[in-house]
Amino acid sequence: MVKLLENTYRQVNIALINELAILCNMLEIDIWEVVEAAKTKPFGFESFRPGPGVGGHCIPIDPKYLSFKTRQIGKPVRFVELAQEINNSMPSYVVNRIIERMNKLGKPMKNSRILIFGVAYKKDISDTRESPALDIIENFSSKGVEISFYDPF
Repeated sequence: MVKLLENTYRQVNIALINELAILCNMLEIDIWEVVEAAKTKPFGFESFRPGPGVGGHCIPIDPKYLSFKTRQIGKPVRFVELAQEINNSMPSYVVNRIIERMNKLGKPMKNSRILIFGVAYKKDISDTRESPALDIIENFSSKGVEISFYDPF
């Protein structure tokens, strides 16, 4: 249960910062400035960074297991399931943001070339399990985009 708590805590907080990043984008507020300002509080705030979702063999998997088990006993963890939904939507959000910017530049996506930096689910490892970068690559590839990627591992 301890590991489930640790990884669910991370999943939920990553979902929160991801949703706030989307909101800040809509309001034309820099999420990074908001996070830096929030970090000045001496207690009560742990900094999480927005990104394309969660990956790896623990953070996306453990909350799913927790959700599965709690549904078996008739007590769904709706907050956890919502966090999963938010994080699972982030690769599409990233792709759509890039498409919007390309459209503003008058560049069609088909036959465009995009380089993705970092494919592993976190830095300094070679593990791509559940990496949201893979969903981004697949999404772009289905739109006729030529994808290259770089990851030091």
